[in-house]
Amino acid sequence: MGGPKTHKAAVLYGAQDIRIEDVPTTDPLPHEVQIAPRATGICGTDLHYYQNGRNGAFVVEEPLVLGHEAAGEVIALGADAAKTTDIKVGDRVAIEPQWPCSACVLCRKGKYNLCQNLMFSGSASSKPPMQGSLQQAYNHPAAFVYRLPDNVGFAEGAMVEPLSVAIHSVRRSAIEAGQSVLVTGAGAIGLFCAAVARISGAAVVTMIDIDQSRLDFAERHGYADRTMIIPLGGNAGESKADFATRMANESLEREGWSAADISFECTGVEVCANICINSAAPGGKVVIVGMGAPQQSLSVFTAARKEVDILNVWRYANTFEAAIKLVSTGGLNIKPLITHTFRLENAGQCLKTVMERPPGLVKSVIVSE
Repeated sequence: MGGPKTHKAAVLYGAQDIRIEDVPTTDPLPHEVQIAPRATGICGTDLHYYQNGRNGAFVVEEPLVLGHEAAGEVIALGADAAKTTDIKVGDRVAIEPQWPCSACVLCRKGKYNLCQNLMFSGSASSKPPMQGSLQQAYNHPAAFVYRLPDNVGFAEGAMVEPLSVAIHSVRRSAIEAGQSVLVTGAGAIGLFCAAVARISGAAVVTMIDIDQSRLDFAERHGYADRTMIIPLGGNAGESKADFATRMANESLEREGWSAADISFECTGVEVCANICINSAAPGGKVVIVGMGAPQQSLSVFTAARKEVDILNVWRYANTFEAAIKLVSTGGLNIKPLITHTFRLENAGQCLKTVMERPPGLVKSVIVSE
C-alpha cells in the first residue's frame, strides 16, 4: 500500500530561506477545486516576505508557501463544487487569491475585499498562514477561479491578479475622459494603472521612477506619454518632505507639463506619495496603491489647501472577469511585461533576481508544465 501523497512546494522558512521540499497533498474540500499551478507571478509582497521574513506587520512564524498571482489547470473537484459550478477537470483558470467569509455585511454588499475575516493566499496575515500557489497542487474555493479563454496563456492568466489591482484602483479614482494622470512607480502595478487609466479616458499619462530602464520601457510600449527619473534620495541635509516638494516643482516646471487630475502612487514610498500630493491639481485625487511602511508622514496641509482627495485601495473586488476580457479581446497586451521566467525548482533564484532588480526586469513569473 502506498504512503500519503505528496508534491513539491517552494517553502519559505524565514528571510532568504526558501526550500524546495515535499508537502502533503490534501483532497479539496467540498466547495474547493484542486489546481496544478502553471504560472505564478512574483510581486512586491512576495519579495518583502523573502527579503525580510515579513511583510509589514505580517511575520513568517511558520513555514509559508508564497504565491498569489496564479493560473493553472483544474485537476480535481470537491463534491459540492462539481454540483454548483461549471468548472471541470482540465479547465485552465485564473485564481483570485482571496478567501472572504461570504456571509458578513461587506461581503453581501460586494465589498468582500474588506471582509474582516478575509484570508489571502501566500500570506502570513492569518494563523495558520494561508499557503500560496508556488506548489504543484493547490486547493482553492471554486467561486474564486475563472476560466481562461483559449487565447490567454497561463503566464498571462497569472497577470490577471495585478491587473485587477489596477482596475480596482482606477475605479476608485472615478477618472473622467480627458483628465491627466501621474503614476509614481513604473513597475508592473504602475504600468497596469497607467494602461487602465488610458483605457478609461486619460488624455496624458506621466510616470516617475528611479529606474531609467523601466521608464524607457513605459514609453517604448506606450504606457506613458512622458517620464521623469528622480534620484534615490535628496540633497545633503534636505528633509524627505522638502525633497518631495522639490521633485514635484521640478516636474511642473518642465515645458508642457501640468498638475495631475489623478495620481496613482504605486511604490509605497512616503516621498512618492508627497510628490503626488504636491503635483496634484486643485480638486485632484491621489490614489495610494503601493503598500509601504505602515506609518508615513503626508503633506496633509498641501492636500487640504487644494482639496485633494487621498484615496486608498485594499486589493480588489469584482475585477477578474473584466481583467480577463481586457486581455482576451486585445484591449491590453500584457505579454511584454513578462520579462523573466523561472522554474519552480529555481524559485529561490527567481526571488533573488527580483531583489537585485537587474536592468530590464519588469515581471518575473515562475512556470511549470
